[in-house]
Amino acid sequence: MRKRKYLNKDEYGGFILTFEPARTDRIEEYLADYQTAAESFSAEDWAFEKCELVFLARREPRIAIFGAALMRKMGGSGGTRRTKMRISNPVIFIPQIDANEAGNAKGLAEHISTAENLKRINPIAWLQLIQTIKNLRENHAAELNELVDRRLADRRILSTDPKSLRISEQRDAVGLVLEIAEIDRRPVLNGADNTRLQSASTILDILDMQPVAERSLIEHDSRIFGLEFTENVSGSAIFPGRQGNEVRIYVVDSTPLETATGVDLMIYNQMYNSFLLLQYKAMEKDSVVNGWSYKVDGSNIDQQLETIHNLKSAFPNNKQTGQICDQRLNDDAFYFKFCERTRQSAREDSLSPGLTINAHHLQEFLSLPEASSEGHGRRIGYKNTTRYLSNSEFIALGVSGILCKRFFV
Repeated sequence: MRKRKYLNKDEYGGFILTFEPARTDRIEEYLADYQTAAESFSAEDWAFEKCELVFLARREPRIAIFGAALMRKMGGSGGTRRTKMRISNPVIFIPQIDANEAGNAKGLAEHISTAENLKRINPIAWLQLIQTIKNLRENHAAELNELVDRRLADRRILSTDPKSLRISEQRDAVGLVLEIAEIDRRPVLNGADNTRLQSASTILDILDMQPVAERSLIEHDSRIFGLEFTENVSGSAIFPGRQGNEVRIYVVDSTPLETATGVDLMIYNQMYNSFLLLQYKAMEKDSVVNGWSYKVDGSNIDQQLETIHNLKSAFPNNKQTGQICDQRLNDDAFYFKFCERTRQSAREDSLSPGLTINAHHLQEFLSLPEASSEGHGRRIGYKNTTRYLSNSEFIALGVSGILCKRFFV
């Protein structure tokens, strides 16, 4: 696909998209219920912007614009050589805008694109169309202005100050948890509003989400983790899935477990009664191990590993219950994720690149010759740490609930 210059508001022209009637109804339903939908386009060689603003229309029983949304390219094509796009951040017009109401039904029809025939509207006509729709649906004008601004917004966290790095780790943690729960992380992460980053205390402050408000849920989750959420929680969020599943997230101030072991993320999988505990470490890029690596000497990772070992010894694993959901690959819930201290990839919904290692295997690795770079101490990096889990591998094992047992609650 050809690269395209990133266009500002005055240079940009978007699309009016329509699909077959059944697909159009399905897209509208998905956008209304889940705020996101995915579609494929045959125009493989079309030069898409990094983020497109589109109006969504139906042609039957007559031409009408029923909403606006952002559209971004997804990874891969599934072998079809078709361009996959994700439609998100919808603004649904109630009532929909009839072509005759817009004042130029014939001209509107000429500009409508399909998945097979895309017609980018020239910038002058596009700005006029946006203004016309804002005039016709004044109650949606502010939402439409926000979409115009969001098309140009960069949702990546680029700063490297301590607060931004912490929120970047929390962003990755939210993405991991959603994927393990089999909830699509992309619409959630793409909905981040980085204009609120300066005043944000946690990642939840820049995401579009609803807090956990039902007291019975908070009390239930508090008992699961053995923590007093009503006192220690600085933020919460609930993310529903499409199959009745949901994720509840709590940002908790320093706990005894976090203080002793450095654990940053605690995941409880209710289906399998299993815990995952993840600690983040930031790698630096240098020439010592040819690329990204974490410098062990001078850090507190040895002490944390020893504390984790003692903690596991003090809380032996529960016995098997005779149920298949109780089977595990190993009994260790503690993992370390070593992330590149850098911005996310060009796809703003990506997880932080890095390598994830089981605490027991990490302790073994650090005693091996491969961990040491001559004259530079011990390092953990891509080149010398060949036995690690990628994001997709860690998520797949987390989904199956076979990484650990419940052992400390």
